[in-house]
Amino acid sequence: MKYTFSALLFCIVLFSCSSESDDQTYAQLNPTSTLTPTLTPSLQPSPTLEPLPSPAPSENPEVVATPATHAGCTNSGHQAPRREEILDNHELWLGSLYGSSLDEGYKLLSGASVPDGLLYKDVIHLWWVSSSDHTIHHGTVNEGSLTDLGSISIDGEIFSGMVDPDLVQLPDGTLGLTVLDGFDKPGPPGPICHLRSTDGQEFFTHSTMLDLEERFDPSVVLVEDHWWLAVGVPADENSFTEIYRGSIGQEFTLEAQVKGAIPDIAYFDGQFHLLTCSLNGMLSYTSPDGKDWNLLDTILISGCDPSRVTGTNFLAYKKEQGGSNEMKPPLPGEPHPTR
Repeated sequence: MKYTFSALLFCIVLFSCSSESDDQTYAQLNPTSTLTPTLTPSLQPSPTLEPLPSPAPSENPEVVATPATHAGCTNSGHQAPRREEILDNHELWLGSLYGSSLDEGYKLLSGASVPDGLLYKDVIHLWWVSSSDHTIHHGTVNEGSLTDLGSISIDGEIFSGMVDPDLVQLPDGTLGLTVLDGFDKPGPPGPICHLRSTDGQEFFTHSTMLDLEERFDPSVVLVEDHWWLAVGVPADENSFTEIYRGSIGQEFTLEAQVKGAIPDIAYFDGQFHLLTCSLNGMLSYTSPDGKDWNLLDTILISGCDPSRVTGTNFLAYKKEQGGSNEMKPPLPGEPHPTR
């Protein structure tokens, strides 16, 4: 593998480093539930309909990227589908998150990683990277069972090279998919690209959202006319997440940094919500304006790569069977490991 993408493997490093006492504490406080969460989702307010308080302008805002409105995603980082054995032990789980209370739920699929979910037309839809062909797959959940609808297509083709899917429903009812592109190219992957679809299966490249090296695991939310983008910056210690604000096809400005990586950002109940992963567990933050973030709690979880299934209280996430520590996350300035 030309590059160890953070969203797949960062949690392996994080949680394999946890002490035995942490595991015992977790087993006492959060035993894995043998019951499946109810599949009648508890709906949350739509993140695109609630008004956002107008934050004061940042002092000396840092404009970090000026994406072109033209599809600027790489053409050199795409390859034919291939099996990726390192993902065979990754599992897609569906749990429930109520505030800081986590029900770990149950496994939906083996050989699946970096999931994201969305309640779309009253059906739970999930997207993930499959070990079978290293492409992004799309599926639906019905009565506790996941139906794999197969690889998504991008601009009429199916290929490996896009990872870390993050979905949002747009005001016109279409779907927006944000991905880390360029996985299958020499050097650091990127840029972060935005795609569009009307069915969740066939996508078309729309624009480049952010083109910076060493930014992984994009997560977005659309509030009024502004896009908020969270990206992880991994490190051996003190990994962090950056929060950007901007508009598709225009400038994105760095607004905040918080501890933990592999983020999931959302907006409901009149405020922003953010989940990140750390050595100590999953960090839960809130913010009134996307700039000032308050750490609410550290949630013990035996996996990571969190994704709130937008419109519900469900949480899709990744576990690794056996918890092996096969690779370290890529670090700035280091060559990306190969297989």
